[in-house]
Amino acid sequence: MLQSYDVMIVGAGIVGLTVARELAQRWPDARLLILDQEQELAFHQSGRNSGVIHSGIYYRPGSLKARLTLESRAVLLRFLEEERLPYELSGKLIVAVRPEEAAKLHQLYENGRVNGVAGIRLMGPDEMREIEPHVRGLEAIYVSSTGITDYRQVALRVGERLIERGVRIQLGERVNRIQIQSDLVAVETTTGFRATGRYLIAAAGIQTDRLARAAGLQPKSRMVPVRGNYWTLSPQSRHLVRSLIYPVPDPRLPFLGVHFTRRISDQAVWLGPNAVLAAHRTRYRRRAVNLRDVADIAGHPGFWRLARRFWRYGAGEWYRDHWIAAYLRQVQEYIPELTRRDLNPGPFGIRAQLVDANGAMVDDFRMMRAGRALFVLNAPSPAATASFAIARHVVERGAEEFGWTLRPPTD
Repeated sequence: MLQSYDVMIVGAGIVGLTVARELAQRWPDARLLILDQEQELAFHQSGRNSGVIHSGIYYRPGSLKARLTLESRAVLLRFLEEERLPYELSGKLIVAVRPEEAAKLHQLYENGRVNGVAGIRLMGPDEMREIEPHVRGLEAIYVSSTGITDYRQVALRVGERLIERGVRIQLGERVNRIQIQSDLVAVETTTGFRATGRYLIAAAGIQTDRLARAAGLQPKSRMVPVRGNYWTLSPQSRHLVRSLIYPVPDPRLPFLGVHFTRRISDQAVWLGPNAVLAAHRTRYRRRAVNLRDVADIAGHPGFWRLARRFWRYGAGEWYRDHWIAAYLRQVQEYIPELTRRDLNPGPFGIRAQLVDANGAMVDDFRMMRAGRALFVLNAPSPAATASFAIARHVVERGAEEFGWTLRPPTD
């Protein structure tokens, strides 16, 4: 018998799960279904990131990223406390190592001040070394409100609480058909599983653009997978990094650059990620290739416009990805004591980078609607930090678009 729900949610990463949590709290009688193609929760970006609790310093004032990151932090921290999940507000340094980076650093400081980021201050080399004794640089921003946690644990705990509330989570079901009708939405998966709902929310990360097209939308933007590799410091050299050390980012790009992160779970120190074009959206091997994914990239005019604009940057990332001596020189700019023996291969993830038809990398959160369906088309970093506020934004957008009657927010 075909089962019916009030809202079906496609995607069991941290955004999809927190959307379900927000719906369960504010529409407690709603019958909710979560579908995901993987066999476990938070399998992709939600479980393959550096675990940073972002402060909001990087994001353009007035953007959804800036607003939702700051709004979500308080809810996230309260959730971590209530659920007794590990976290630490350990602070971070954003370090300028070249004179030409000073102006960008000061602009970043002003950006953080306008955004209302707490605990930021400029400092010189002596103050920097009081926080990170082994770092080298000309000037830095210290952000005391930045921290670390384990977002996979966060997602799993949200999933546990949803199951306790009666939410159905169906794993191993890749949605390949979406039919939007006047009074319902019908979905079918590659295994033959079918369900209907009054509404659908797609928050499937790197696959959301395809889901939108399956539903009849024609977004001019397309996901381009970007592989990010990490190295880890050997146990003997972990003392060189106390917490978090970041470079000054290139304002033209959405990537924050290779940074040092001390992990909350095992106190390991990760270096990365870099940003290299991937030939597979969902496989975590350097040489993984999916012909459909390659064709999607090659057939997108925006990708070629992007490539013409940033080919030097891409070539540099590819070179450092394949030549460890070049990567080592990059990280030695911040910690000169590092040697080749200190670096061990680490994990990597894939960033879902939405690229417009004109070749611009979409940096802010973005949604699209088709009838009774909402698609979270773009939710890049810091989506994990901002997930609780993204969920509220999506659900309130649903109330506005579809006339839902919701309880007031509980957080």
